[in-house]
Amino acid sequence: MAAVRILHVISGLDPENGGPTFALVGLAEAQRRAGLDVSVMATWQIKTGFPLAERLRAAGVRVDLIGQASGKLSRHPDLAAAVDRAVANTDVLHVHALWEEIQHQAPRAAQRRGVPYVITPHGMLAPWSLAQGGLVHRWGKRAYLATRLRKNLDRAAAIHFTTPAERDLVAPMRLAAKSVIEPVGIDFSEFETLPPPGRFRAQYPQLAGRPMVLFLSRLSPQKGLDVLIPAMIRTNDDVMLVLAGPDYDNYGARVRGWVSELLLQDRVIFTGMLHGAERIQAFRDADLFVLPSHHENFGIVVAEAMAAGTPVVISREVNIWQEVVEAGAGAAVAGGDTHGLADELKRWLGDAAMRTAAGERARAFAREHYDWQNIANRWVGHYNDLARQRLREP
Repeated sequence: MAAVRILHVISGLDPENGGPTFALVGLAEAQRRAGLDVSVMATWQIKTGFPLAERLRAAGVRVDLIGQASGKLSRHPDLAAAVDRAVANTDVLHVHALWEEIQHQAPRAAQRRGVPYVITPHGMLAPWSLAQGGLVHRWGKRAYLATRLRKNLDRAAAIHFTTPAERDLVAPMRLAAKSVIEPVGIDFSEFETLPPPGRFRAQYPQLAGRPMVLFLSRLSPQKGLDVLIPAMIRTNDDVMLVLAGPDYDNYGARVRGWVSELLLQDRVIFTGMLHGAERIQAFRDADLFVLPSHHENFGIVVAEAMAAGTPVVISREVNIWQEVVEAGAGAAVAGGDTHGLADELKRWLGDAAMRTAAGERARAFAREHYDWQNIANRWVGHYNDLARQRLREP
């Protein structure tokens, strides 16, 4: 029996696009290893996505890049025809994200050809996301949703949510399509053998012998740094905060301003973005990982911290907070609660035995629930069910 043919569609493979891009890449690679026939189609405006395209091709995934596209919707004159040809040669279409032209053309082609399709909104239907941007931008989203997107969502074979929390946030929309819940994953082979402790701390002598709280994400308004920096004032004076992540729209300057105003310069280290083994070394040496976001659809960095055996303290606006708490892998506080975050940091930093036990539970939970290969194997079942439904259609 031939492998089910899966076509993933996204507006771009640029790393700057963040979560949706890396989620697609990790899923496609793991699905190929699971025996599926996997293709990816994306538009491009700049060539920064080309290396990820080559990475996918090296993994046995066919990649078709349409460009050079232009405009906010990433349009191209050849796009509709190219998408139609690709959809005609697939068994199941999987659309990632929502707002660009390719994510409209692909469902339309699938509807014409009777091909079942799945849409992964990547948090973009959550109320927080829909409310972002200026008034014109917010009304533009509403208009697009009403005139284009709603029909494509309702006619999908399934909407893929990464957590029950995401599904529940979208429930008031009363979408007609059924829900599939599967998490975003990590390549657990990166975390199979952890580095010995001390390598990251050795690069920053001021960390020696001091408790270390790690934040690893973009320096952006979404991430709750306006809560985290003031919370540091309420922790013990020896606690160090490592802010590891790229600046977003010059927001880092504002964060540095808060650090200076609160006289925390000697307790906060800015490392910039950490990649590969260096980020795992940072997880390994941290006493706690913290992510007090105002909204986080999944929070893959939380899963990575857990895989490294690091207990986590996050906000309840990070959609996997219930899983974290139920697994005994850390704690969750109300979003925007500086005092609550500070109290939780102090409680965990004051109990080494609790941190050790939580870290062990976190690592086991991440291996079971967030390993890409386990997730891809479950997608084989989802796709087979959808492909069989197509065969039963009159």
